[in-house]
Amino acid sequence: MQHKIGIYVRVSTEEQAQVADGSIESQQHRINGFIDIKKHQEKGWGKVVETYIDDGYSAGSTNRPAYQRMIRDLKTGKINLILVTDLSRLSRNISDFCDLYKDFGKYKANFLSIKEQFDTSTPIGEMMVFNMVNLAQFERKQTSERISMNFHSRAMRGLVNGGSPLLGYDRDPSNPGKRIVNEDEAELVKKIFRMYDEGQSQNAVADQLTKDCEKRKDLGSKKYRHIKDGRWTLNAIQNILKNYAYIGKREVNVGNKNEKQEYLKAWQQYQIVPAAWDAIIDEKLFARVQKRMTEAHHKERKRFDDGERRAFLVSGSIRCGHCGMALIGQSAHGKTQVHRYYGHRQVVGEKIACPIKRFPAVEIETAILRHLDTVLSEPGYLDQIERNIEKSAGVDKKATKHKFDSLQKSIEKTEREIESIFKLVTNMGSGTAGADLIQDKLQTLAEKKKTLEQELNLVIQAEESAGQVETAKRHIEANAKAVKLSLKKAKPHLQKKLLGALFQQLVATDTGIKVFYHLAESKNLIGNLVKTKKPSEKNSDGDSISSSWRTSQTLGFFSSKSSPIHCVGGGGGN
Repeated sequence: MQHKIGIYVRVSTEEQAQVADGSIESQQHRINGFIDIKKHQEKGWGKVVETYIDDGYSAGSTNRPAYQRMIRDLKTGKINLILVTDLSRLSRNISDFCDLYKDFGKYKANFLSIKEQFDTSTPIGEMMVFNMVNLAQFERKQTSERISMNFHSRAMRGLVNGGSPLLGYDRDPSNPGKRIVNEDEAELVKKIFRMYDEGQSQNAVADQLTKDCEKRKDLGSKKYRHIKDGRWTLNAIQNILKNYAYIGKREVNVGNKNEKQEYLKAWQQYQIVPAAWDAIIDEKLFARVQKRMTEAHHKERKRFDDGERRAFLVSGSIRCGHCGMALIGQSAHGKTQVHRYYGHRQVVGEKIACPIKRFPAVEIETAILRHLDTVLSEPGYLDQIERNIEKSAGVDKKATKHKFDSLQKSIEKTEREIESIFKLVTNMGSGTAGADLIQDKLQTLAEKKKTLEQELNLVIQAEESAGQVETAKRHIEANAKAVKLSLKKAKPHLQKKLLGALFQQLVATDTGIKVFYHLAESKNLIGNLVKTKKPSEKNSDGDSISSSWRTSQTLGFFSSKSSPIHCVGGGGGN
């Protein structure tokens, strides 16, 4: 049987810098050379169907785009042999490898490592393979621990291990692990601590600094738009006020601050040590600030705990269709009752220019729950969703099947023609007139066969897309049933989680709610299919591969003072 080979190559970021022989190009060269030898030893041994490249991904987990695509192809039968240079390229996690090994048996597939060519059909061969993966996992964890301990050692000496620039300090050019005081910025840091210590709130401090056009530290990143716009935020003030660096201290393992220290190793425990730079703020002032911040936090926590709880089922999942901003739950006190709304999230220093100020929460939530009933109860609704997806994706099952059969026949016909010419050449003596014509004919047929095979691969990909559309429909139905079954009995915070499992995103406009469904197996969006490309994921020909579908279903509604939002129409998407 001819193997349908999937070549898998991978390097992590560290390995790219340290291992020249393990580069992407080197791995591909070694694998292709191995395939040539096997074909020479055994005619028709195998054919390379696809090459999967994960550049800059660790084998400590399966969260790798090319790896996931390879597993999908293995399950659909596109490939039945995974070829790697060594086992550590495939996995450095024994649990992940056990799952993969089960899939090999389930889908009648196999893998082959050039370095460790163990026969897994025997007990000793299988044992050796698992031992090699165990060793790879041990090596990965040992390297990770060694790096962590080195970072800890530097931190205990008061040095920094990278990180963003800090207001009031510059990096020491002679020692990047140290900081030197920036006198101009240090005055601003003192001003911030003094303003808060004198009784101003953190928000008031942020507003005043923005009005005074005080310059923030440039972090050199576009994502910090507040810095580029010259705005001070609550988070910026908080990060400065609680930072021990300003009193010449260094927090070590701050991520483990709230963990039980007795259960951690010595190099994992939270500590505060002297820093390798001078202090800007007096320790007594810093202590007063920390005390006031703690008291303010406790008061806010108490106010929140004592206040009336109001549930907003889609807060965090819904956005405004006009301006794109996130919508969050808000409440307003009327004369006789409290009204719930979904309004734009306020950002310090930004004005909301959206024509729609807010959406009534009851109407939004009623429309969504009614839509959930429609998905499950209206005959043909899910089928209409599936047709919308196929139409948007350009998937035509009948046409695809017809083209597949036609290409298969053309390839078989071309192969018979090539075989006939080979027989003719065998029966003819060398130097026979017309040999050049026969050679040209063979070349033409070979190019024709290659073109047909390329077209066939495209058709196979289209068939896989059709299968994914059907899978998407089944997941929407299964998730909707699970949510509907549990929704009525669940408390509000659980209702929110249940709806979040079904809907990835909701977009509200003045005419409807656009729903983006959430697949159970991945974080892809489902509905009317629009392909989105990931430039980091390439196939063997260097073309971008579309691996996620973004589709939507629109709930039409109208709103007035006397009427709630209503769903209209069936499965039509936009």
